[in-house]
Amino acid sequence: MRKPLHSLVAAFVALALPTSLWASRTHADELIRRHLEALGGEKAVRAMSSVLSTAEIEILGTGLKGTVRSQSLRPCLSFTEISLGPLHIREGYDGKRIWMIDPNGKLQFRRDPASLEYQKTICLLESQEYLFGGTGFEYTALGTDTVRGIPCNVLEIDVEKGTSAKLFLNDSTYIIERMEIKAPEGNTVQTFGDYRRVNGVMFPFFTKTEITALGQTIEMRYQSITAHAAIDPIVFLPPSADVKDYRFAGGGSREAVPFKYRSRHLFIPARIGGHDREVLFLIDSGASMTVIDSSIAAQMGLPLEGRMPGAGAGGMADFTLTRMPGFSIAGIEFSEQTAISFPVAGLLRAFDETEIGGILGYDFLSRFITKIDYERERISFFEPDSFAPGIGETTIEAPLVHNIFSLPVTIDAAAGAFLLDTGANSSLVTGSFAEKNGLAAGRRTLDTAIRGAGGDEKAALCRFDSLRIGGVTLMNPVLAVTSAKKGISAIESVNGIVGNDILERFTVTLDYTRQRVLLEKNGRFGESFFKDRSGLELARREDRSIVVVAVVPDTPAEEAGIQSGDILLTVGGTRAAQFESIREIMSLFEASEGTTYTIEISRAKKTMQKTLTLADYI
Repeated sequence: MRKPLHSLVAAFVALALPTSLWASRTHADELIRRHLEALGGEKAVRAMSSVLSTAEIEILGTGLKGTVRSQSLRPCLSFTEISLGPLHIREGYDGKRIWMIDPNGKLQFRRDPASLEYQKTICLLESQEYLFGGTGFEYTALGTDTVRGIPCNVLEIDVEKGTSAKLFLNDSTYIIERMEIKAPEGNTVQTFGDYRRVNGVMFPFFTKTEITALGQTIEMRYQSITAHAAIDPIVFLPPSADVKDYRFAGGGSREAVPFKYRSRHLFIPARIGGHDREVLFLIDSGASMTVIDSSIAAQMGLPLEGRMPGAGAGGMADFTLTRMPGFSIAGIEFSEQTAISFPVAGLLRAFDETEIGGILGYDFLSRFITKIDYERERISFFEPDSFAPGIGETTIEAPLVHNIFSLPVTIDAAAGAFLLDTGANSSLVTGSFAEKNGLAAGRRTLDTAIRGAGGDEKAALCRFDSLRIGGVTLMNPVLAVTSAKKGISAIESVNGIVGNDILERFTVTLDYTRQRVLLEKNGRFGESFFKDRSGLELARREDRSIVVVAVVPDTPAEEAGIQSGDILLTVGGTRAAQFESIREIMSLFEASEGTTYTIEISRAKKTMQKTLTLADYI
């Protein structure tokens, strides 16, 4: 699911800056001169040593409104405070470190390559030194275009070890009408208006930011912009102490806590608000915030405070913000949290017959070093300063992207950045990454679908030669190649997802403080990928009958004449109702190639028999 906060923060970095000066060389030299004069001239621009601003902010279509207060100091120091409904975020750059304090008070440093490249370009724009010559960047005049019907000259700035930016200069006034910049979330478009002079320099008092991949449109209207303000440089430094919004009952850590592993999902019981009844929570490192099921939130009368679009498997989804009361898990007690209310109970109900009350993501897992023993189905939580890696563990640097670990993964010979997602039962590669590297060329692919909070997403199954994480290589993995243009698959800095079909072959340790992941092979490491030999996807309906949800093309199920919508009556002579779970039925279809089952189905109120002969199909 997910993940909305980082998109906001990334946009705010740019919005907080004095949007002043851009240009390119050659033909752009004259445009630079005119643009600089339109802004107020070299003397006024060079004198702009600090800026303090306040603004009203709104995320359109969500009901979320609030305020932003920003401070910047040359050459490239920045600090921003955001109050947006229940969200309170602080972030800064101290010249070396990009840091953020999230809505629940957690301090995080952004170390992923996309964020570092973005900051490099933002620093160049904020310092304004590119206007007066220098090294480390180049500009190119790209011709003309229009913005809201206004003719503009387009300039592109390419920054060494940074990201690129396109500037659209009004060809009459030579001020910026629009900027396109490659942000960590993908291409971001900002339009500007209501220019006014502050200490002789032109500033836009209105900005609109559109983040296509995440479906967000953000408008800001400035109440004040003050130049040459006295700013204490200490404000740009991250706090020395981190949040402590939990406690271990009885002290220490929690080791070898049992969890339920069903259909490649991890579940752990929790109590919310001191209630005696436990509900299952999904352990999901791919979720940027804690989630409570909307029906439970309604029963508890929790306040709903605006919608937030977020990216996840299957595309985009709208999430509602709330304040979740304290909860306890395995003897770990959490205080009240800002969380998301979303109807998660039914997400897994039909497919693995598990009803969940919520999701534990970054806001929970980031407080600890979490060790997941997939083989023994045990999970341990340690205080970050009390854990030492063990012998046999491979340590992998994994900078956080949208609060999710980003792993260096090589598929065959193509290297990319993949998110580690314990909420995904299978792994995927984005279509753009696969196409760019020719990964699926000449390989057999089969149409399928990926289901998530964002809905269904078309994909194609493909078996590759190898997949390498750190120094560990897995042979003949099967991944889904997606085709989505929105959600996680559309974020340019993300090339895929490592899910539980890969992770279950290891004991996995998640170290958020040091932004690293530790892997240790377990007894499942050598097992083959994708054991199904039927091509069937089953789900349980509300009347408890089992229905064929999908039939993968060119598989034994299609050859047997089974169709989507068929009701499963018997398998090999055993009534479908006698199986305890869908997983028990699907395990039959992992038998050796050539195994045959007589399948009795109901279609259009007619009963018929089909012969299913298992075979490897991918």
